[in-house]
Amino acid sequence: MEFTIGIGSPFSLEYTLESGQAFRWQNKGGWWYGIVSGGVLKVKQEGDTLRCVSSSDLIDSAFVRRYFRLDVELEKVLSSIMKDDTIALAVQKFYGLRLIRQERWECLASFLLATNSNIPRIKKMVQAVCARFGEPLQFEGTEYRAFPKPEVLAEATVSDLRACGLGYRAPFLKHVAASVEEGRVDFSELSLLDYEEAREALVEELRGEKLLLGVGPKVADCVLLYSFDKDEAFPIDIWIARQVVRSYPKLLDPGMILKLAPKRRVKIGRGDYDRISSIVRSYFGPYAGYAQQYLFMLARSGGS
Repeated sequence: MEFTIGIGSPFSLEYTLESGQAFRWQNKGGWWYGIVSGGVLKVKQEGDTLRCVSSSDLIDSAFVRRYFRLDVELEKVLSSIMKDDTIALAVQKFYGLRLIRQERWECLASFLLATNSNIPRIKKMVQAVCARFGEPLQFEGTEYRAFPKPEVLAEATVSDLRACGLGYRAPFLKHVAASVEEGRVDFSELSLLDYEEAREALVEELRGEKLLLGVGPKVADCVLLYSFDKDEAFPIDIWIARQVVRSYPKLLDPGMILKLAPKRRVKIGRGDYDRISSIVRSYFGPYAGYAQQYLFMLARSGGS
């Protein structure tokens, strides 16, 4: 199915898809190909228009608008987070970057695999899992693979998952898939909670056992930001932590600044994570997650 969408508001397809939010998009010949909602979407931006080709009638203009969150008044969001010269620079460099609205199970599983890894490796792991366990999809003469359903990964052996290059993440993925498949995690209920309650639900223990093995505050924040519209979530990795140290030293205490010095190898513990998160969310307000995405792109580009 082919269709076009008039955007009518700030949007950069390139910045949005290169900003580390999703791992199943590839640029080929000026078109972006993504596996979404059990099908394949091919999309290209031409000024204020998106040209789209999809493999399914379910992936229509309404779906694309929802996926890329074209319903959000980006100018209002950016006006809210423009607190200083650093974020102003990030917005100027990556103007039009939007948060996307992903399928919740795939987002959770993908960011579980993203722990302690970089984007190229995350994409490789996700691709390997899909190639081995996903249902085949045909589009323009090429076979793609859908993201596996939770029941499929719940039934997979840990050794088969490790064969996808997941390492220590393999039993975590199996456990989380089982938790979702058995209904111990209810995405509809999570969406009704406020941000703090939803994050706590994702990292909690149930009867003394971790409900979602491998899901800490950073994974929870990514899932809430990229698939639950919890725009105040502020995922923190070492890129973001050091960008905060460089650009907002007055917000942090001296001990935290020393700990996050660029040449030091450091793991951000739960206490430090929560302190940084609280500070930056208070500073940027209800759209802190948008600030995080722009700052992440700035940090990766070597900006200051």
